Amino acid sequence: MPKIVHTRDGIVIEEYVLKEGTISIGRRPDCEIRIDDLAVSGKHATVSVKPNQYMDGLNDVLIEDAGSTNGTQVNGRRIKKHLFKHGEVAQIGSHELTLVDEGTRAFETTQVLLPDDEG
Repeated sequence: MPKIVHTRDGIVIEEYVLKEGTISIGRRPDCEIRIDDLAVSGKHATVSVKPNQYMDGLNDVLIEDAGSTNGTQVNGRRIKKHLFKHGEVAQIGSHELTLVDEGTRAFETTQVLLPDDEG
């Protein structure tokens, strides 16, 4: 199961195991990932998890800005909607949300070996 590791200034605040469905991130008390930071909107962003349509047992994790005032960044780039991958970091206010997905982690180290053209 994928999870989000919530940190601030390098200190882990909490870990959230992601299940199929959508969770909200923001300052409001009804958000599943609540961030008490004035730079964070009431409902700042959402994270959606759904089964990958091509590979059984894998999930797609999508992070989407919810029209926040200060925006959502992934790996330093402002996003509206982004397919969140293992190891990527979303910045919301002064907080970082890192996706840890052991199910797709192995894809990072996959190598493709091609035959030499020399014969």
